[in-house]
Amino acid sequence: MNRKLVINNLSEAKTELSKIKVSAGGVELMFPKAVSFPIKLTNVKLGAANILKQEMLSLGGDAAVARGIVNGKEEFSDVILLGTRDKIRKLIIKLRAQEIFGLKQIREDLINLLNLEIRSHSSVLICHNKELILENVVLMGILNITPDSFSDGNKFYDLDRAVLQAEKMVKAGAKIIDIGGESTRPGSEIVSEPEELKRVIPVIKAIRKQSDVIISIDTNKAEVAKQAIAAGADIINDISALRFDKEMISVLRDNPLIPIIIMHMQGKPKDMQVAPEYVDTVDEIMEFFRERIEFCSENGINRDRIIIDPGIGFGKRQQDNLIILKKLEEFHALNCPILLGTSRKSFINKIYESNPDQRVEGTLATAALAHRAGVQIIRVHDVDEHDKFLKILDAVEQAK
Repeated sequence: MNRKLVINNLSEAKTELSKIKVSAGGVELMFPKAVSFPIKLTNVKLGAANILKQEMLSLGGDAAVARGIVNGKEEFSDVILLGTRDKIRKLIIKLRAQEIFGLKQIREDLINLLNLEIRSHSSVLICHNKELILENVVLMGILNITPDSFSDGNKFYDLDRAVLQAEKMVKAGAKIIDIGGESTRPGSEIVSEPEELKRVIPVIKAIRKQSDVIISIDTNKAEVAKQAIAAGADIINDISALRFDKEMISVLRDNPLIPIIIMHMQGKPKDMQVAPEYVDTVDEIMEFFRERIEFCSENGINRDRIIIDPGIGFGKRQQDNLIILKKLEEFHALNCPILLGTSRKSFINKIYESNPDQRVEGTLATAALAHRAGVQIIRVHDVDEHDKFLKILDAVEQAK
């Protein structure tokens, strides 16, 4: 039966070619031609944009540029390269002798992007004295030690209930328990450092006594992070991306085996939803992460310790949340593991009317999008449901 093949990635391209008994050499030659590989380059000089346009046309591809580039009316333009991975590889070869107009850096960036596509997104994250294998999607269970979180406020404020919930989530499939003592829902107030410590440290110590599960401390306060690590925490999850407390970078320098989750947010939790605004949502978030990763590097924190979280619902309009979910795969260009936190959030209520505990189905839909995009960590309330859901997706993806 003749049909259109669905080939989503390079691995599937190799499989389909091998199934019809193409030679091993032929598979290696042809599989890069089977998958479209559009690339967006930003702020490209006029001369470079015209050269890229001409070279891509000569290869049977194309390059989209601003209309003022061809007639010289624009000095800079974003450029979208349109072609297969094979054509991008050939473009890289053609650019070897080009060093003008910033083309040398563009060539290096193209090589890095191709290498990212060839490698699987799986990796090993060192968390204190533990290894977290990011081969399949990892579930991070949410444990809020707060009286006012939007979904489960006051449910686990008691120490025994908190420890029991952590145990339940680990048994259900959570590889990380994310413990937070300050609500960051829209409009929330700041919790004092002593109060936050009083909430989270006993819970971390109690969980650590009975389990070696990876513990993440959800805080933007350096002293809380420091004491949490001493109590047994393995990861820092900072919604401010190291911006609210200038001492947080020192905590990371003093603890070289502790990874950091940096999240994108406009404003602060109290005012982040007042009037968020974006011209190009993904571009602006990517630029934010580029700057934060550079800041970490300048302060001795290597990229292999960084996890990025695009911050669904944190200083975002409804269309921004949906665009992020649609474009999740693009964040792999930053070469860091991606964490997605959508669990029970209010953007789901804007799609179908629901209370937080009625949003499991909506959250699972976003988990499917994350799985398809190669997201490594999903932060959830409903661990058992997600574990079963992801097992089905993994089984389908691994089917031969």
